[in-house]
Order: sequence, then C-alpha cells, then structure tokens
Amino acid sequence: MQSSLRFGSFAWFPATAIALACCLMGTVLGAQVRVACLGDSITFGARIADRDHSSYPGWLHDFLAPSYQVRNFGVGGATLLYEADRPYAKTKAFREALDWQPDIAFIILGTNDTCENDRRHNWRHADSLVVDAKRIVASLHAAHADMRIVLCSPTPMFANKRGLKPERKADLETRGKRLAACAQAMQKVARTTTNVEYLELRNTLTAGHVSDGVHPTAFGAERIARRIAEAINSPLVASDLQRNKLSKQLKERGITSKPDSFHGFDGVAFQLPQTSASCRVFLPKGTAKGTPWILRARFFGHQPALDLALLERGFHLAYCDVSNLYGSQSAIDRYFELHSLLEDAGFHQRAVLEGMSRGGLQIVNWATTYPGRVAAIYGDNPVVDIRSWPGGNSGKRSDADWQRCLEAYGLDETSAKRFEPVAVSRLKPLALESIPMMLVLGTDDKVVPIAENGNLLAARYAKAGGQVEVWHKPSNGHHPHGLHPVDPLLRAILRATGFAQDITVTPSPSVEYRSGAGWHGDSWRTQVNKMRALAKEHHDVPIVFLGDSISQGLTGSRERLTKASGTRAIDKAFASLGAISLGLSGDRTEHILYRIQHGALKQLAAKVIVLQIGVNNIVTGKHTASEVVRGMRAIVAALRQQNRGAHILICGPFPAGERGSAIRQTIDAIHAQLPRIVRRYGWAGRGPLPAQPGASYLDLRPLFLNDDGTCNQENMRGDRIHITAKGQQAWMNAITPTIELFVQPR
Repeated sequence: MQSSLRFGSFAWFPATAIALACCLMGTVLGAQVRVACLGDSITFGARIADRDHSSYPGWLHDFLAPSYQVRNFGVGGATLLYEADRPYAKTKAFREALDWQPDIAFIILGTNDTCENDRRHNWRHADSLVVDAKRIVASLHAAHADMRIVLCSPTPMFANKRGLKPERKADLETRGKRLAACAQAMQKVARTTTNVEYLELRNTLTAGHVSDGVHPTAFGAERIARRIAEAINSPLVASDLQRNKLSKQLKERGITSKPDSFHGFDGVAFQLPQTSASCRVFLPKGTAKGTPWILRARFFGHQPALDLALLERGFHLAYCDVSNLYGSQSAIDRYFELHSLLEDAGFHQRAVLEGMSRGGLQIVNWATTYPGRVAAIYGDNPVVDIRSWPGGNSGKRSDADWQRCLEAYGLDETSAKRFEPVAVSRLKPLALESIPMMLVLGTDDKVVPIAENGNLLAARYAKAGGQVEVWHKPSNGHHPHGLHPVDPLLRAILRATGFAQDITVTPSPSVEYRSGAGWHGDSWRTQVNKMRALAKEHHDVPIVFLGDSISQGLTGSRERLTKASGTRAIDKAFASLGAISLGLSGDRTEHILYRIQHGALKQLAAKVIVLQIGVNNIVTGKHTASEVVRGMRAIVAALRQQNRGAHILICGPFPAGERGSAIRQTIDAIHAQLPRIVRRYGWAGRGPLPAQPGASYLDLRPLFLNDDGTCNQENMRGDRIHITAKGQQAWMNAITPTIELFVQPR
C-alpha cells in the first residue's frame, strides 16, 4: 500500500522510514522496533473506554504494526519532578520500561507538575524541571545507550471547555500558563543531549478533543498517536548545526544580524547587502531531513497556523520584505539574494512558497522565473493580475498602490492594459517540474476577485499540465485568510516535500465509539468481530454492501442479513439473492482498508461488493477530493487482490451539504475522478459491462438531488448526509441491473 514519494531531491519511503531512521540514530533493530510510551494519565488513557486500544499508545500500536511493538507505561497522576507528590521516575512502570530497554521512548509529562493547591504542592519545585528531565533521560540511556528519546511538550489545557465548573476553569487557567515552562525545559534538554529530540504537542488538540479540559477523548488520543507516528517516521536532528551554518554565511557576507523570535521559535533578523532587503529566518527545534523551508511573501505573522505547523515538523521559515514591489523584478532580485544565502547555508534548494493576497504576485513571478528553486506553491486569495488589484478591473482599486505598482513594473496606464498575467506558456516550466500548487480562495472575494486571480491561475496551471488543488471557501470574502483547520493544507505541503502520511490509504481501525453510531452499546471493534463471525457462518452470501452509516442504515447493526419476509429496501431488492451489510457508522477509507485485512470479507465468497464510502473522510477527516480518491483506489485494489471472484460496484459518496457548499464541491470533485479507477479494470465507464468480474461505477447523485441542486427531501434526511427509506429503495433499484449480471437467484 505504501509507495515512494519523490519531489526534486526530496525522497521518503514510508514503509521503511523508521528502520532507516533508527539505523541512522544508532539503534540496533531486532524483529520489531520497541516503542515505549512513558507519561501520566494522558498516556495511560484515563477516562477513555477500552483504553488498551483507544489510549494514544493503543492507536500508535495499530498505526505502526506489525513492524513495531508499542507498550503503554503511563501512570495516572505522575509528575516529571522528583520532589513532587508522585514522581514518575519512582514508579513501577518506569522500572518496567527500563527493564524492557526500548529502542524509542516518548515521554509526555508536566501536566501534574503544574498543580499547586491545598492537595498537591508540585509547582513549588518547578526550578528543577530541567534537572529532573535530564535525570529521566540519563536513566533511559543507562538502560539502552542508543535509545532514541523524544521529549514531548505537555498536551494543552482548555479552561474554556463547555460544562466545566467555575473552580475547575479557574484552576486550569492558572495551570495552563505553566505548561510553557514545562515545554521549555523539555526543549532545553533535547537541545543539549545526544539522541534526544523535542516534539511539540501543544497545538495537536482542540477543546473538542478533551473530555474535562485536560484528558483526551479517544478522538484526541488518536490525534496524539498520529502526530507521534509522524515523528517516528520523520526524525529530526538538532538545529545547532544549521544555526552555525547560517551564522557562518552571514559572517562571510559581512551581514550583521540580531536575535529574533516567533511564537517561541528562535530566529535572526538581518539586511541583505546587495538589495538592502530586510529578512527574518526562524529555526525549528529540530531540523527535518534535507533542511526543508518555507519562504513567505508579505504579511508575516498573519494567520500563522501553517507556518507554526511546519516549524514544529522541522521546516525553517524565512521572510524577505518586498513591500511596494508587487512581484516586480526588484522583488525577484531580493528573493534571489536571500535564496542564494540560505542555499549556501545548507537549506534545501527548493523552497515552499507562501503568498497571501498581494504576496501572490511575488510567489508566482519568482516561481516562473526560477522553477528549479520551488518545492510547492501555496496561494491564499492571491493577486496574480495587477490590473485586477490594485488596478481595480473588477476588484477593489487602490490608487496609491496602482501608481507604485506601475512604477515598479515600468508601465504606464496604456502599457498596463496589455499586461498578460500567468500565461500558460509561463506556467509550463513549473508544470514540467511537477510542482504542486495549492490555492485557498474565498468565493465572495470582492477585493481580489477569484475569477481574475485564483481561479484564473488554477485553470491556466491545469491547462499547462500542472497539479493544482483548490479549497474554495463559500461565502468568504478576502478575509479571513487561511484554511481552518489547517490540516488538509499541511498534508498537501508535506506530500509535496516527501514527508506525507497518507492517512486515507493507510489501514487503521476506527476511533468511533459514540452512542449515535447505532451499535447498541458495542464498540467499533466489537462490531467488526460480530460481522466476522456472521460472515463465517454465512460465507456463501453473494452480495456485500461495504461502507459507512449509509450502508449500515440498510439493515441496522443487529440484523445485517437480508430476510425473505423483510420489509426493508434491501430485503425487497435482494432477499432472493442474499445480501449482507458490512456498513459501519463513521467509517472512512482507511477503516475500510483495515477491515479488508482483518474483517468479515475474508470469510465471504462474494460475487458483488457494493462500495459506498467517502463522506466521513470529507466531513470528519477533512480530507481533500484527491485524498479520498486515493483511498478509494486503494480499496478497489485491495478488494480485487483479495476477492478476485467479486465484481466491485463503486457508488461514490452520495450528495451531502448545501448546494454550492465546500462539502458538495468536494463530493463532485471525487465523482469527476472515479471513472479513472474502473478503467484500470477493463471498463471505460460506459457501454455494456464485461462478462468477467472487475469494477464499475454508477453516479447516483441525481437520485438524491432536485433539478436545482438542492437535496431531495423525499430521498434524503434533514441532516443532508443520510438517506430515507425511499432513498434506500431508489438506491437498490438503481444498482439491481448491475448486480443481476453477476448474481443469479438461489
């Protein structure tokens, strides 16, 4: 399921990444890499049902298996501080961890150290945070000298969590401010100790991921586990070497610098000698392989979520002042001088370009001038045509900016009318370099209209043969900038630079546990086990519905087989043939892939598998259309390999959300790509199906939409996701002709 990703000289091989990383770190690998999770109740899994599976070490085990062995050494209430009321270093769990001699150890401590009240007097010992962290590290290295140790910041506290009592809220407000000191102590130890790294977790969770303002839910634990799995696959090295290289280059060029900082990250500020441009460069706590970096154009610090996420993952962040130059040659010259300096300092030749608003002019013009120096392009409501802004063709005119822009380009009012923005011929060199472009666009932008800018750029780059991904924000204007949450954009940048975790194609169990799943008290794993047992007992059922709650809704979770006397839509359509629903609420493509490996399908001699998946990837996973399609492609490939005698009928996600919404646009984009999947199996998507089993695709969206694109209320429920009994019957009627080609009445 894993494949090599390469862009420029970035390369990453996810299937072997940890083995290579551990070898580089000096770890001697056995049959499995041993990963120890040390910490307090957050590691232990307090307040989480089925904590063996749903604590973060439980999820981590599933994400890393079978090449890794993960153990949970968490202790509720434990502290980092040796003089606090429950020092972790004095617990039985810590002694057991030392005896186990792991290859990698993750340590999350500090939450309980922030306590200072009538019951717990821990924070009074805070001056010993660094010393005591070093003592724990020394004990671990004494047990295994080459152990890779990752010191994590404590996870955040959320005093604003709804439902908290006033005294709890006040306590968390006080304690939450102390977490920064805990994180700084971990950073200091990591910076000064061999084989020790620092991992920032304070931005990993939101208030919705915790139960009481502190302890993660199963969903929060899953996010922690994914972040830690990402860190395992992408080890960071100390940034001191890179810092020294940069200092050396500045000194050799006679550049005087001064210290700078950005959200807790150290940096330097300086002025370029040739162009006199003011620059700022910020260093991560640990540097990622290849020294990747992001070069931001204009409005530094505005909407910093992406910049911070990349800094946390070992990217450097650079800024060069190109104010009032509007992407002209003078601005390009400034970027060239900075790029040359940073490349000589060991930074990667290819930088990720980020441009908001007028910064779009800068990144597009730099990229088209020097395509070999670009890893990816991210434009956020970008200006690409000066006639639109500041010229005001249909956007907002700025007279002062327009006059400065004309001067920067050496144009006058007449010659400016002939200005040709982003011609396809200019973009082709970028496309030939396979440089991905990501655009975030407000559909109601009156300042920088997307028809003249972002959409124009996307269309012309696609025409040039380039890879472009667009996030439209319906009803949004020029502000606010940024994508919220930033995760999909972050994944796209990481993919472009070779550090991606392709979640949608990596088999994993589901975190779903809520009562609304319709499992009558069961867990997701219990449901998987029940379906496996049912399939083993009825192995000759020829028709299988595989999917999420929409497929589960055909039968419910108790009576998954068709009944001859049943009144359900699936009974009326297929009781004479025999069908089973393997739908599970909340499932996404990665969960289906896990169930193909470990679930009921292996027990069945299916002749037709009806695949209906994708909406949860979009709604809860925030996955892009291309990510979902990759997941569906992986599912079909896995099904064809495991169930060679079965025909796979792909329905694609049904319509969801309001007409014109981001959800609906993503679903439409998925359907546009689905015919390519079935072509691989010998069917072009039109005309008669081949006699032998393969794969086919039916676009059933019209069943659930009115002519004007709104949801059909007869066939869809009010949540605009699930379908009614009439909708189920329409679905069954639509797929019956295809199914009857491969299944005969019993």
